[in-house]
Parts: sequence; structure tokens; C-alpha cells
Amino acid sequence: MDYRQLFSEPGLLNEFLDRFEELASSISTERSGLEALDGGPTREQAAEAAASMSEGTWRSRDSGLEAIIKRFTRPVYLIRESTFTAVPDSIPNSVEVARRLHASRTLIEAAIPSTGRIDVRNHRLSWLGTAWMVGPTIAVTNRHVAEEFARAHQNLFLFRRSVNGSVVQAVIDWRREYLRSAVSRFRVKEVLWIEPDTSFDVALLRIADRGEDDELPPPPISLMSEDELRLVGVGAWVAIIGYPAQDSRNDLGDQQRIFDGIYNVKRLAPGRLTAITRDGLAYHDATTLGGNSGSVLLELSTGKAAALHFGGIEGEGNNAVQAPVLSQIVDDHGT
Repeated sequence: MDYRQLFSEPGLLNEFLDRFEELASSISTERSGLEALDGGPTREQAAEAAASMSEGTWRSRDSGLEAIIKRFTRPVYLIRESTFTAVPDSIPNSVEVARRLHASRTLIEAAIPSTGRIDVRNHRLSWLGTAWMVGPTIAVTNRHVAEEFARAHQNLFLFRRSVNGSVVQAVIDWRREYLRSAVSRFRVKEVLWIEPDTSFDVALLRIADRGEDDELPPPPISLMSEDELRLVGVGAWVAIIGYPAQDSRNDLGDQQRIFDGIYNVKRLAPGRLTAITRDGLAYHDATTLGGNSGSVLLELSTGKAAALHFGGIEGEGNNAVQAPVLSQIVDDHGT
């Protein structure tokens, strides 16, 4: 995670320090896997940590203090009935972060139904990652996700076979929400395109015209243009919508602290753009896990997709493919 933007707004920093004792106390007593903090960090220690994070000099030394900071400044909301809500525990949530999200609630809620989970059959796993709509029947995900169920063959992309010879089948479920049984499943009819290994981590999927319950596909999420992305710039507030899964590559204790032990369902995580590069990549500090591969990174002032998330390194940052790059790939291969 890139910590430099966490406290770049004075309002959030002041709120964090003003409420620190309340926050630390609630985390030390909450029975959600957030263990008691040894002796409890002080407000002065919290202020020092915030300063070093803003300067880019923070080195993780106190997992308890870091848990408080991550949970407060970059929370992960639940999604239920196509809207978002805070996790129902006793840990205080940032009013400043909530204000940002609520100001864009209508835009966020418009995008939620168009983001889904890729489920598979005849595969060693039951699901693989996230996808979202970029055309009337076209969904985008990551190359490394699509290659789990498809492979290139001459000028086509074929569905793989399992060890017993069965063809792997993929469907996108646009629901899979916490404590909700409703589903909206669409068969992946065709893999339209997988970018080469030397290119961006992007793949395009063609879904069925109708779902398993005869419903229509969700609408596409609009992609930001190069000018729009440049205009909002580094520091823009974003939210990632996807399906975080418990990830053995990351610290299991931190995952329990931040995600409350709730995985594999649709969630929303706010953050900010931390970099926009000339080579078509973007970086952000929203809280993610492995199942977020293929998630949409929604820009909150426009409600458009700023980028396609494809991975991250714990303690460093999250990587994404810029929306203008996706737009070109859809134009070239989404037919």
C-alpha cells in the first residue's frame, strides 16, 4: 500500500487524531479478529506515524497502529442490494471518507450492478476474479484471470480443459453480495481477446445476451478519456469495486483486521490515485486483495472508470491499466 496520500487532506488527518483514543479503544475490544494492542499506541505515536506516512518514510513497525490507520483512512465497505454500507461492528468509521463516498453515491450505485465475479466449473477453483462491463455484451478482466480458463490457439482463444478432459466453463455473476442469496449469472460465450504477455494485463470476454434467468446484461461503465484522466489527476478520489479473497501472499492478520474475515463477496474500497504514468499505467491506494484482480477503479467525481486494477504489492501500492488504454483495446478487439 502506498501510504503517502492517506493524510494529504487536513480534514482527514485532524479527524483521525481527534478520534484516535476512541478508535484505538474500539479496536482493542472489538471481537472481530482485531486483537488487543499491547499497551495501546498513544496519540503522539499516531501523529508521528501519520507524518512519516505523508513523507513517504514510513516503515511498518507497529501492526496494531497500522491496523488502526488502514481501517480508518482506507476502509472496505460491504455491498448489499446494489448499494454500499459500513461493516456492522463497533469500530468508528471516518466521517470524512464517508462524506466523499456519499457525495458520489448515485454514481457509485450506477456502477455496482455492472461489476461481477467470474465463477468457473471444471476447474480446481470455484471462482477466479472480477470483471466489469465495457460494452453491451463485453466485459473486461485481467489477462492473468482469463488465462485460467482460456488459451490462445492460432488467431482464436479456446476454453481450456480440466485434467479429466472436461471443458472449463466460465460465468459472470453480477451479484454475490454479503448475506444475500440473489444471483445474476451470465455465461461467458467467448474470449474475444487476451493481450500478449509483453503488453497490458487485459482480456475481453463476450457474455450471453441473456442471463440464466432471462435477464438483460447490466449496462457498460463509461471509460475516462485521456483528457479527463489528466484533468482529475493524481490525488483524485476513486473507489474499487470487486471481490477481495483471502490471500496467502499477504499478512493474514492484517487481512482479518481490515476485512473483518469477510471475503469472496462484492465490496467497495475508497482510495486515491497516487500516480498516472506515460506508459498507460495508474497507481492507487485503495485496499485490495487477490480476488480484486479485474476490478473497476471508479473515479468519484465523474462516475467513470479511471482504470482496470490488476495487482499490488503489500506495503507498496496497487497497479492498474488506464481507461484510455482499455478504450483502445475495446475498439481494436471488442467486435
